[in-house]
Amino acid sequence: MSVDLSSFKVGIDKLTAKIKIVKWGGILDVANEVLRLSQFEVPHDTGRLQNSGHVEPQYMDHATVGYNTVYAARLHENPQFRFRKGRKGKYLEDPIKHNLAVFKQFFEQNLKEALG
Repeated sequence: MSVDLSSFKVGIDKLTAKIKIVKWGGILDVANEVLRLSQFEVPHDTGRLQNSGHVEPQYMDHATVGYNTVYAARLHENPQFRFRKGRKGKYLEDPIKHNLAVFKQFFEQNLKEALG
């Protein structure tokens, strides 16, 4: 008995490619949302730090969200500083921690849609 699995393999390959695309789109969407949420918390004096925020795609499996000034890390890691305008340290870490469940649900929903 012989079974031709070539169409099954083609289907699996298409599904795998679709999942990779959905995953990558989700990673970029979440990274951009982290940046958006952090914009409400990042210390703001002249706007230089806030304006340096960026998302940097990496290797189709992750993205980096960050701020690019020489003092960005110091302000992030020292939340005891007295920031004005309701701003604070941990401006990247907190939006991630406070929204993990939302991000997970977002990925689950996108994968369900991709799987039909």
